[in-house]
Amino acid sequence: MRLSLLAVLLSAGSISRIDAAENAPVQYTLRYDAVSETMSVRLCVPHAASSLHFSAEDGAPRYLEPLRRERGDALERDDDGWSAADWHAGDCLAYRAPLGRIVDSGRRRLGARHGTAIVIDPDAWLLRVDGTDPGETAEVRLTLPNGISISAPWHPLPAQEGFQRFEVPETPQSWMERVAIGHFEEEPVVLAGGTLRVSILDGVDAAQRAKLDAWIAHVSRAALSAYGRFPLADVQVLLIPDGPQHEHDPVGFGQSTRGQGHAVTLFVDPAQSAAAFDRDWVAVHEFSHLFHPYLDDRGSWLAEGLATYYQNVLRARAGLLTPSAAWEQIDAGFARGRSATTPSGATTLESVAEAESTRPNFMRVYWSGTAYWLEVDTELRRSSGNRLGIDEALRRFDACCLPDHRGWKPEDFVAKLDALIGSDVFRRRFAEYRARTDFPDLAPLYQDLGIRREGGALTFEDDAPAADVRRAIMSAR
Repeated sequence: MRLSLLAVLLSAGSISRIDAAENAPVQYTLRYDAVSETMSVRLCVPHAASSLHFSAEDGAPRYLEPLRRERGDALERDDDGWSAADWHAGDCLAYRAPLGRIVDSGRRRLGARHGTAIVIDPDAWLLRVDGTDPGETAEVRLTLPNGISISAPWHPLPAQEGFQRFEVPETPQSWMERVAIGHFEEEPVVLAGGTLRVSILDGVDAAQRAKLDAWIAHVSRAALSAYGRFPLADVQVLLIPDGPQHEHDPVGFGQSTRGQGHAVTLFVDPAQSAAAFDRDWVAVHEFSHLFHPYLDDRGSWLAEGLATYYQNVLRARAGLLTPSAAWEQIDAGFARGRSATTPSGATTLESVAEAESTRPNFMRVYWSGTAYWLEVDTELRRSSGNRLGIDEALRRFDACCLPDHRGWKPEDFVAKLDALIGSDVFRRRFAEYRARTDFPDLAPLYQDLGIRREGGALTFEDDAPAADVRRAIMSAR
């Protein structure tokens, strides 16, 4: 049942669509044994169908044992999973998933150990019912041993009959998700508009835990400076202690994921100081990805550009950076993006972003995208007297269209933003940027904003035509 980023589809007609005349969800009943590190799974589908297909992450089904149908005909094994003919309403599958053995298989895509905790892709063991539409939900009922906790992107429901209960949206097959099981506690951070369910895996002492708790509470509130509320009602936040990655970097890696719900995972060095964590940009960058839907590889320059723009703007608004320092970091990023861009006549920005590996070009992708959002934000603010900007466009998108469990084409996303605020600037600039083979010339924009580089530092002119826009961008509303 996996949230995706690209679904594995069987040929048309090979799976009968589930008869959804009834509204009862697919139900998973899970019981975890901490000694054997095994999850017992009972999967019940309440709707009748002439044929159903059940699948998991590529290669994962071989670990599931013994898989049986509680009543009716036998299951048929194929390369992608199992098929069941003549499914009766309420039929169930039952099996055991050796989570410990799966993460010890060496396939990092499926999971890994972090201290005493298991962090695993649920698609490696939680069979998906193919033919389910994105956004449809299943229910998970979970029993854990005393002292064992779970962190999952699934939306918590009120407990019932001794079970923990969760609502799990269907998402595309390729979308990543992580579930952690082990000795840790999940703590809520309640924000205007949403709640972060924060879990810090073992490997930290009490003082480090308090420092990380305070940091997440602080940086997550930076997101509120966009338009006054968090964009999603429920987000899993997983902090994984990972030791020093670089000498002065408290967060070695971060990732925002959408599989089976929304999540932010941060690999942290708990030995770093509180001041170092407050200076770090990674967490605010990943929280900024929650403001937009999945935009596929073609739109990765839009997605990463927004998060890169906001990682500096929102930190300035929250007091984690001074406005001048935020502009300095944006300007330094533009220099890196410019250096990473080959001369005119090479590949378009959209083609580079869509390429299977953009690593050699990621500076161009990220910072060209940042330039797009800065140009759009400035144009909207100048034409509206700072009444409109990307903050307001995203606020309206949040109200109409988030959360989203199927993803958007990038051209549809920018068209929607324009429609929401009555403009054409998002589409017009999008058409220009997606076809660019060079890095944009930002000198005219800098002149309007009153930003000048003198020697090794930026100076700011308060009598520039758009100086009020420059100040407003870095100011909380």
